[in-house]
Amino acid sequence: MFGVQTPTKTHLYYIVGYGLRLYITCLTVAGVYSLLWVLELAGYLNETTIAAIWLAIAAMGTVFLVLLIPLFYSSRSDRR
Repeated sequence: MFGVQTPTKTHLYYIVGYGLRLYITCLTVAGVYSLLWVLELAGYLNETTIAAIWLAIAAMGTVFLVLLIPLFYSSRSDRR
């Protein structure tokens, strides 16, 4: 009715797989931030190094978003 399909096992596996990838990514990001914070508190990293690391993280995020936009639109188009 109304063109609604029931999810198959394959769809559920894809959803669980994406959920696990998201979970692992969040754990990795939180771990890296925690490590940087602990190293800064312990005095192993000075302010210049911390600033360079944060700028590098911001630059990588910006590059990722810039590359993600055309990939998103090309994946949604009907032309291949």
